[in-house]
Amino acid sequence: MQIHFGIKKITKKFSIFKNGIRSMQIYRSETTNDPQIDGLEQFTQKNISSGEKNSLFAWGFSATGALGNENLLKLRKEDPPFPRKVIKRFPRRMKFFNPKFTIYDGAAGNGFTVIAATYRNSSHTLFGCGLNTDSQIGFQSNRSNEPLVCVANLVPIDLPLEESNVVSKHRPTQERVVKVACGRAHTICLTSHDNVFTMGNNSFGQCARPIVENEKYFGSKKISKIDYDHSDPIVQIECGLDHSLFLTASGVVYSCGLGCDGQLGNGSFKISPILTKVQGDILGEKIISISSAADCVLALNDKGQIFGWGNSEYGQLASATDNAQVNVSRQLFAKNQQDFFVNVAASGSMCALSNRAGRVCVWGYGFLGLGPNVKHLRKPTELSPILFGSNDLKQTKIIKLFAGLNQFGAINDLGELFMWGVNNRGNLGIGSVSDISYPHRVPIAESVLKLSLGLDHSIAITKKLM
Repeated sequence: MQIHFGIKKITKKFSIFKNGIRSMQIYRSETTNDPQIDGLEQFTQKNISSGEKNSLFAWGFSATGALGNENLLKLRKEDPPFPRKVIKRFPRRMKFFNPKFTIYDGAAGNGFTVIAATYRNSSHTLFGCGLNTDSQIGFQSNRSNEPLVCVANLVPIDLPLEESNVVSKHRPTQERVVKVACGRAHTICLTSHDNVFTMGNNSFGQCARPIVENEKYFGSKKISKIDYDHSDPIVQIECGLDHSLFLTASGVVYSCGLGCDGQLGNGSFKISPILTKVQGDILGEKIISISSAADCVLALNDKGQIFGWGNSEYGQLASATDNAQVNVSRQLFAKNQQDFFVNVAASGSMCALSNRAGRVCVWGYGFLGLGPNVKHLRKPTELSPILFGSNDLKQTKIIKLFAGLNQFGAINDLGELFMWGVNNRGNLGIGSVSDISYPHRVPIAESVLKLSLGLDHSIAITKKLM
């Protein structure tokens, strides 16, 4: 690549939800499109959007219920009781999914999972499981209407969608959720009618609604619909820990939420409960992709150029500025870029990119993929293609990159998944809980279409090889 550069005691009980799904409940105190991308990647995106015959795998920490399988939470006969199978070290197909489900998207938050899917004979198009401390998977209750802090199996999330079919050129079918994104404790979903809904914690305005002092999020039924100009519809949503990003069809980026590290990119370090346009070098550019897993943001335009803003304490934005926090977008590698980039991924302290040839570069601080002795780089450095399954007999290239808080994932053109970084409670899915300093192949016997990394678990949307 041409770059030179305070939990209280809990009790456990089981109940049957209104949709007939058996779930565990835990109570707590209330105090507590780029045209340059090759045809195979376009095929991958088509498979995700169509949702036909897609499957869902999950792995990592199961005690929160985020893996969607209550059987993993059977308690030991000990005091205090604790789940038997706390960590799933290998990917496992989520129990509830079957041919009746059509999966469109999925996202892993901090201890919870949200899935955009349709289910035969059901009007619901959004499902969730795991922690629900801030109603990040909607209001979920038992038969006594007591709110649940944890849900062990996937349950439907009620959204105020348009009820009737609107038959027209742009809206030929009933509204459904097509994309989801999850932060530390909030969820965003985008629908087929270009509507955006938010739910969960709004302490910093990350749900794009006014901040209410001392608002109680546990057991809340609040779901907000963002009011914006639909003449330029939102096409991508992204969540950092406590901020949210929105990309429109014309390539404009908006943000809201926590801005103390400049991650909103609006020229301020303050919080913002309303959508504000990202300022700086991306103005006038057509952005086609954004990535943020924590408080650093990378954006890619249709010319293959990269922009960044937010936290740069580990030199993530060092090619443009020496500031530790950057509150407007800056173009990276502007002086020496000799390549066309097609993917970017921003974790909490590391960044990654790939070019049209599928070569991957990394920089920042952490387990970068270059071995245990290389933990800090201020300039992008290429990872050997051999690490991603390429050799003399099998020439492969990376077509997609993903970032978690302290880890990366990459998918090659054969649908193989590779992961590396901090292996928090087995969320790398490689069979151990040890941190990994080189990319490792994740054993999934299906073609991987998309990956989402939570704090201590991960999910992948897959398609059968045959």
